[in-house]
Amino acid sequence: MDSSFSPIEQMLKFRASRHADFPYQEILLTRLCMHMQGKLLENRNKMLKAQGINETLFMALITLESQENHSIQPSELSCALGSSRTNATRIADELEKRGWIERRESDNDRRCLHLHLTEKGHEFLHQVLPPQHNSLQQLWSSLSGTEKEQLEQITRKLLAQLDKMEKTQFEPETSR
Repeated sequence: MDSSFSPIEQMLKFRASRHADFPYQEILLTRLCMHMQGKLLENRNKMLKAQGINETLFMALITLESQENHSIQPSELSCALGSSRTNATRIADELEKRGWIERRESDNDRRCLHLHLTEKGHEFLHQVLPPQHNSLQQLWSSLSGTEKEQLEQITRKLLAQLDKMEKTQFEPETSR
């Protein structure tokens, strides 16, 4: 049975057959990771859409729920989501419109605003999490415990290398 990755793999094999210096395995592994990431997102977005939410809003709710008092400053939410402050404001607007969060002034500094997860937000999360957990368990059940641990170690090793490369490889020549 062909997988959704087969056309990409065939193209890479063809290129490798024509270019002796083509780093086939490295490109294959990179493309596999990218393809899998896309499939994971696609699967997750379909599931979230069926529950009336998207990945960004969901991650914002999870971020809030994971805080000590279920509260966070908009700038902290922006950092946690890896988005701009402007986008974090749009996200907060949508969450507030749905009644899942509320904006409150800080007890210590009235200039400081906090986003608080509401009871309705908690209830929504408790409704959407079980189907997501089931789906993730179904996905990862295809790997043994040992394979999951190996994949985690390998993925962390590659991520550390990417972080290292990001710091050194793409700096302007003047800063080196």
